Amino acid sequence: MYGKGLIKGLGITLKHHFGKKLTIQYPEQQPYLQERYRGHLYLEFEKCKVCGICVKTCPNGVLSLEDARDEVSKKRKLMSYTIDHQYCMFCNLCVEACTQNCLHFSHDFELSRYRREDIKTVYHRPPEMDLQQTATDLSAGPDDGSAGQEAQDRREKQLKALTAALDKNPQKLLAKYVDTEEQAEVLTRLLQADRNKAEKILAIMADDKDKARKVAQALVSKELKKDQAKTEGGNAE
Repeated sequence: MYGKGLIKGLGITLKHHFGKKLTIQYPEQQPYLQERYRGHLYLEFEKCKVCGICVKTCPNGVLSLEDARDEVSKKRKLMSYTIDHQYCMFCNLCVEACTQNCLHFSHDFELSRYRREDIKTVYHRPPEMDLQQTATDLSAGPDDGSAGQEAQDRREKQLKALTAALDKNPQKLLAKYVDTEEQAEVLTRLLQADRNKAEKILAIMADDKDKARKVAQALVSKELKKDQAKTEGGNAE
């Protein structure tokens, strides 16, 4: 029958016209999102303990952070935290790995920006956090010496662990403080030949890793120069 398809099509159109509406008037009307929907990743800054597990867990390098050492408590504190949403695949691994439950996905799905760099969300340390910490330290009153003793015990324990590591596998330990395996071998030879020097280096490692790295590299550089001078002197003869 001629026009049968047209009539059938109009019937479907009329059926949906008088049926339940499936479209919404976006953006005036927002869509309904399920509770587990993953939109905008955000951080509760005050909860973060700067463990870095989330950064290591992320497969796409979306997360990065900057920290600093508190002058009073000597603990690490979070200074800034960056979430680069353009590389996020919403896998939820960082949220699951966070030990402090400070990473969450919101229902905000409007992530598009005019410029690529604007997709990043950067959190900076609020000044009131430092003020609150200072007030807490002042209200705590004078130190009874237990904290200092605890720190000393912790340092001695760390020093013993470093000494054991140096005796068991010196090159593996010292490789963390130099750039190449050759430098690690040179440093190992130096410290095994001079126990006093080894104890001084271990003490610096326990107190300040950055300083220990600088000292180790200086010792290696000095020793390599000596070896080079001996080699050149031997060739001259």
